[in-house]
Amino acid sequence: MSDKSDTLSRRKALLRLSGLALGAYATPSLTTLSMARASSHASGASGPSGGRGDNSGPSGESGPSDESGPSGESGPSPMSEPSEVSRASIPSGIDNAQDCHAAGGEWNPGDDGSCS
Repeated sequence: MSDKSDTLSRRKALLRLSGLALGAYATPSLTTLSMARASSHASGASGPSGGRGDNSGPSGESGPSDESGPSGESGPSPMSEPSEVSRASIPSGIDNAQDCHAAGGEWNPGDDGSCS
């Protein structure tokens, strides 16, 4: 009996998942179709109304816009300052000031001495 109930519960789960997938795929297409219909019938929906339902019809086509000239030349960008050496680029295990400076770090003399 448990095999039969497992089979039925799996079928129910698959049926629910199929229904969700179908809804997820159908919703955008239905929305697109309704928006297309709404935009094709929208010619009389906007504009001032005179109270009598008069519609002057669609406006004529607009002409081409004025041509724009070339933009001005841009100069070179200013040089940037070199970046500082980050701690991540300094190798670990440096235990003296000379190696630390060679790696581009700063030696911190202290109890243990460290390079940063």
